[in-house]
Amino acid sequence: AKPDLGCRGAGVRRLHDHADLADYIADFPAGETIIFQQYIAHEGEAGIFYIRRPNAKTGRIPSITLKYFPWVEGDGRRTLRELIMDDERAGEVPHLYLDRHQDRLDEIIPAGEAVRLAFAGSHSRGAIFRDGSHLVTDAMRATFDEISHALGGFHFGRFDIRFADFEDVRNGRGFTILEVNGAGAEATHIWDARARLGDAYRSLREQYRLLFEIGAANRRAGVRPPSLRSMWRAMRREADLTTAYPPTE
Repeated sequence: AKPDLGCRGAGVRRLHDHADLADYIADFPAGETIIFQQYIAHEGEAGIFYIRRPNAKTGRIPSITLKYFPWVEGDGRRTLRELIMDDERAGEVPHLYLDRHQDRLDEIIPAGEAVRLAFAGSHSRGAIFRDGSHLVTDAMRATFDEISHALGGFHFGRFDIRFADFEDVRNGRGFTILEVNGAGAEATHIWDARARLGDAYRSLREQYRLLFEIGAANRRAGVRPPSLRSMWRAMRREADLTTAYPPTE
């Protein structure tokens, strides 16, 4: 389950049974819309950033972000809280993990048992991002060209996907799209901890230059953009709702 309006993994949770569903609905803001999706159990997740100029038949993939989910492994001696706090990375950002695992924090984790600390593939929720932009293939581009044309009017954004084998993705198949992010999306490879600040700024400048080019072309074609007032209201509504959603898993 996830909110219809939101970003950065806000309010995303797995529902295992009717009790989970009832709890989620009870905690959800009244009158707002919930999206239910089939759970995709594959560990592989990636963000595929795609750009295609209006009237162009083909686009390009300037960015791929591979997402990894943090785990800790039990040793039969330490509690989950201790494992998190002692972990080299998780111990630096315990606020991302402690609340969502509060029911198990004092439980001693058996030796060899792995506990996944994050479910939502969002950097701000604890997922680890790695730049995979060098893995783009012509087959991938062709597949996302087909998808962008099928969507109608889609020229810029990020497809968040899950997969079992990334080699299949490189061949343009074997993945499920979790969500499609439009003009508000970013090329998330810049959040790789190994990325250099200057390179991140250059990527963002190029991204927004192309975004404004596409927007200008659409306006020349007769598309009317929303007003600044309506944009501001939408941003404020989304920000207010984010704090009211159920906790992210």
